[in-house]
Amino acid sequence: MKSKLLIGSMAIGLLFSASCTKHFDTINENPNSPQQVQNEQLLLPAIIKNSVTNYAYVSQFGASVVGDYYANQYNSGFDDAWTASQTEGGFLWNFYDQLKDVENLRVLAHKKGDKNNEAVALILRSWMFQVMTDNFGDIPYSQAVQGKTTGNFAPVYDKQEDIYYALMDSLKVANTLLSTGTDPINADILLNGSTLGWRQFANGLRLRLLMRMSSVAGAKVNVGTEINAIASDPTKYPLFASNADQAALQFTSELNNEFPAYHNNPIGDYHLSTTLKTNLVNLNDPRIAFFAMPTPSSYGTVTPKFGDVPNCYGTGESNYNGGTNFQSQQSPILMPYLGYPLYASKTAAQGILLSYAEVQFILAEAKERGLITAGSDAATYYLNGIKDQFAYDGSRLDILNQGIAATDHNFAKSADIMPSAAYYAQPGVAYTGSSDQKLYKIRIQKWFALFYTGFEGWSEWRRTGVPKETVIGPASAIAAWPRRTRYPLGEQTVNTVNYNAAINVQGADNLLTKMWWNK
Repeated sequence: MKSKLLIGSMAIGLLFSASCTKHFDTINENPNSPQQVQNEQLLLPAIIKNSVTNYAYVSQFGASVVGDYYANQYNSGFDDAWTASQTEGGFLWNFYDQLKDVENLRVLAHKKGDKNNEAVALILRSWMFQVMTDNFGDIPYSQAVQGKTTGNFAPVYDKQEDIYYALMDSLKVANTLLSTGTDPINADILLNGSTLGWRQFANGLRLRLLMRMSSVAGAKVNVGTEINAIASDPTKYPLFASNADQAALQFTSELNNEFPAYHNNPIGDYHLSTTLKTNLVNLNDPRIAFFAMPTPSSYGTVTPKFGDVPNCYGTGESNYNGGTNFQSQQSPILMPYLGYPLYASKTAAQGILLSYAEVQFILAEAKERGLITAGSDAATYYLNGIKDQFAYDGSRLDILNQGIAATDHNFAKSADIMPSAAYYAQPGVAYTGSSDQKLYKIRIQKWFALFYTGFEGWSEWRRTGVPKETVIGPASAIAAWPRRTRYPLGEQTVNTVNYNAAINVQGADNLLTKMWWNK
């Protein structure tokens, strides 16, 4: 992964807005609110740092539980941690805070004719809205972040369907702007100022949106046609070529720029989930040493062991399978310094927004389902995704081990998790069988690859039902695994009229109301 340097937080407080149009993207500047910032580079690094750090933090905790990668008794009961008072930060509704500055960037770049920086703003905006709408459903979009310019602090909620179409339009516009823009994207700590990198991110993000809505009846776009256009023209629609250019923020060793949970107290109560262990063991997948720490009872031995805990198990979790000495905690790349001062890494983890592997698995599924005719065959995309993800996971372990004496501990290195040829030949991995069997293989490997990528693993389970082992347990407060999260409490009290209108359209504000793309 190429180096992407973080910088310190910046004090930015201006707001700008876009008026509501059919596709929500036409700029409408308020002459009574003159622009104060004249340099996009005063905005961009802080936007990236704040949003991705926030995203990576929840990826490790709440998102890892609802994605069924880890188990945690306080989160997987789907009660206290899922109340309306907890979801603003826990499910990234607070992206609206960063979106204020994204609007600043977008308006300023448009005013100056800086196509590349305007495109970057559109892409970041699209990514944030995609994350939020997939967590909540219908959300404010067309009237969002207009409080200062229009005095509208109670925006209407747009339908998720309309938001999806608008985001795809924005990403198309961004790709076009980047293909002709000449302004530098300085201070870009995500993709090093590469217009190609931002185009790849935009096109890959559009593939994510298209695949997520690919089973919607009566959609206003032809998903196959859209994906086929991208897959058939890599010059017009470039995509990531490997994990070396995927959208992942490199944390640094500088104070406050380490991976987000580095200064946390010891994790303790987040354990390898039974679902994740089951699927890894079933495939003889050596990456179990990447996804989880060895059990405390097997630290430093030549035969480390990995103990799982089921989600929704309740207070009995602490004694499950013999207790904490026989339960594996989170990935070694996610160790906090306070718990593991000799081993914790500031830089082994990255903030992953969109990976090369995810894009390859999207194309593999599209080809297997007959949605597209262009590009490679499904097996090639599938194997590309698996092999690259193994390489990426191994590279992060190697960074972890750079700071650990070889004789000091038995954390896995890249060589330890690289699969043999037998891995790819086994029935659960080999690209053979019925179309349904092939699709399951694509989707379970994609689920592995979506680890530590926000709520994407959960979203893919909601869309596909993979992994099939993700089910509620005896301590769940609800009758099924969640399909969404509740709107924040503030929306009910400050934006009451539009909140009520939204739930009248979408359905009850509870955890089981399904997304538009999942009905």
